[in-house]
Amino acid sequence: MRVLIVKPSSLGDILHTFPAVYALQQAFSQMHLSWVANSTLAEIVEMLPGIERVIPFPRHEIGFFKGRAALRRFRLDLQARPYDLVLDFQGLLRSALISKFSLAKTRVGFAAAREGAAFFYHHKIKVPADIRHAVEKNMFLVRSYFQLDEAEFKQPELRVKNAWLEEAQRLLQTEQEPVLAVAYSSRWPSKNWPSDFFAAVLREVLAVLPQCKCWLLGDNSERAAGEELRRRIDLPQVVNLAGSSSLGGLVGLLKKSHVLLTNDSGPMHIAAALQVPCVALFGATDPVLTGPYGEQHRVFRSHCHKSPCFLRDCPRHVGACAEGSCAKDVAMAIMEKMPLGS
Repeated sequence: MRVLIVKPSSLGDILHTFPAVYALQQAFSQMHLSWVANSTLAEIVEMLPGIERVIPFPRHEIGFFKGRAALRRFRLDLQARPYDLVLDFQGLLRSALISKFSLAKTRVGFAAAREGAAFFYHHKIKVPADIRHAVEKNMFLVRSYFQLDEAEFKQPELRVKNAWLEEAQRLLQTEQEPVLAVAYSSRWPSKNWPSDFFAAVLREVLAVLPQCKCWLLGDNSERAAGEELRRRIDLPQVVNLAGSSSLGGLVGLLKKSHVLLTNDSGPMHIAAALQVPCVALFGATDPVLTGPYGEQHRVFRSHCHKSPCFLRDCPRHVGACAEGSCAKDVAMAIMEKMPLGS
């Protein structure tokens, strides 16, 4: 059977789909799997072994009055192989149209899909209200449609390219020391706990584990904020690597880290998928829905009475999420996750 997975974005959403696709692989060893993902995220899909073909969706080349050539090329690429079944895990109009354009004989998606996407499905899977996390919703879709037994959850072993690990090693320049990654930023300003809270946590950690190396992650747009955080701490163990790595290099860096201190962010989901323990700070969003999945993680929730507000900008003031939270408690959680002997 040839199956097309439609989950173009985002980074965390793609990673949340891995366990469901892995369950399919375990149940049907002869299944041939292809995956549609945004061009910028195609290499993330390649981390999951057993995906025969990744079809890049040119999301940033397509818009009103432009992108017709890119869309035409994508459609030809999509239809280059026949599919028996398409599973739309995205649940938006765009992903439903991709599913339809695939010419698959059967289209499956969520009954609660938005933007009228469910209209395009042959089978609409209704998820029970008590299943809330994105990973578990995706697992339910697969188990329900294929009538699979509710076997023990298994996190797939992901493939990290040697080139990514080599890039990470060049940047980290360490082998022996415990490594703490720090994701101090995210796309939503409201998800970002204040710099002084991160600084307080890192000072507590380094006071007890002075041999620990802390690296600050982010892209070029977040480098200045990383530099500000580094200056606040002013210790040689803290290195600002924001904007220094490729996406693959970021995966390699997280693979080489022992713990990640993080806001609700894409790197948090990468670390969780790599089975790197996360100590996560949640305020604007709900960890029950999109928190790091697995028992090895520790989540600290905001004491703000508006949390979770699900707003991109804080309805109160910058830093409100951290009020009443103890940096020392977060630091203790990090040290508990560090390997023995650190």
